[in-house]
Amino acid sequence: MNVEHVQFRDESSISHQRPKGAWADIRAIGFPLLTNFWPVLLFVSQKVFVLPGIILTGFGDSKYRSDLVLAAVISLVGMLVYFFQFANSYDQVHLVGFLLFVWSMPVLNYAVRFDHWKLRRFLTYFTLFNATMGFFLLVTNIDLYGLRGLNQVIGSDGLTHRVYFESASLATVVLVASFKRRWAQLAMLVVVMSFVLFIAKSVVIAVLLVLNLALPYILRSSPAVKVITVAISALVFVVLFFYLPVLRPDVGLSLAAKQYQFELITSSLGNSWSGWGWGSYYPQIASDPDQPYQVEMQLPMLLLQLGPLALFAILGLTLAIFWSATDRPVMAFARFAIYTLIGFNNPWLFIPSWFLTCQLLFRYEHNDG
Repeated sequence: MNVEHVQFRDESSISHQRPKGAWADIRAIGFPLLTNFWPVLLFVSQKVFVLPGIILTGFGDSKYRSDLVLAAVISLVGMLVYFFQFANSYDQVHLVGFLLFVWSMPVLNYAVRFDHWKLRRFLTYFTLFNATMGFFLLVTNIDLYGLRGLNQVIGSDGLTHRVYFESASLATVVLVASFKRRWAQLAMLVVVMSFVLFIAKSVVIAVLLVLNLALPYILRSSPAVKVITVAISALVFVVLFFYLPVLRPDVGLSLAAKQYQFELITSSLGNSWSGWGWGSYYPQIASDPDQPYQVEMQLPMLLLQLGPLALFAILGLTLAIFWSATDRPVMAFARFAIYTLIGFNNPWLFIPSWFLTCQLLFRYEHNDG
């Protein structure tokens, strides 16, 4: 039995009334698929396809139109921050990127409700292609410095040590049932897991991938098995806490840098309920001279830029958008929680592929119960 066939189907009624035909599929899932099409994303941002995605989707369904209203309100909050808080040379760039992401969410939501099963299947094919290219770049040591959407770490020895794609998080939601034969399913999982662990080297994505695959078995297991699972998970967490910095020294350095960033950012806000404005940053913690506001601790930095009121308003409205793509509120909260938690690790919050990743988590083929 495939992993995706053992728990529940989490989707809205649109999946039972959706338009039929290949053109309807392209209109609904075309934009989400482009968020994982690596060769194109080397040259253009995922957000370039937001406007074509909106045009393709058209009037959508009633929930899509409701999402557009939510996107308009979120955009209004962002614009108010832009007009009434401090200006700087990066505020327009940051605001435009934010607005494009906001308007991508209704389109992505529509695709998830339309047919999350088919969407995940095609995203799985794209992920396999990306993984293959990752292995190729690791072995050949082709230098692609200067192209966007790719983190290629080349060591002092001249060898490539990491190849990370902007849309690598979508590896988390690969669909085992994309392939009918057992050997093909196992081969796909080996390739994807190897890519995540040894090429992209992302602990976060690896944990979410395992959780997404294992959760249906855990949910349908006996209470004893659930208790054992929790105990093992706690043990693994403790082991990783002590030994991961030894196996990956960069992890310890990263955690220390995050602690420094968090303390500096939060202490700077003080008692003010008004932020510093879009694009504001600390020169001493900026890692990219072209985008100095994109520090790793994105969520605390947004608190400093937008202020608590604006940030909480945006997060609350974003939760409503997560909610509109499911009939199970608990799943909406779970996906939203993972989405926000990543804001303490990487600047992924305003990337369409990361939002799509979270919306596709914990969706399994069975009746709700």
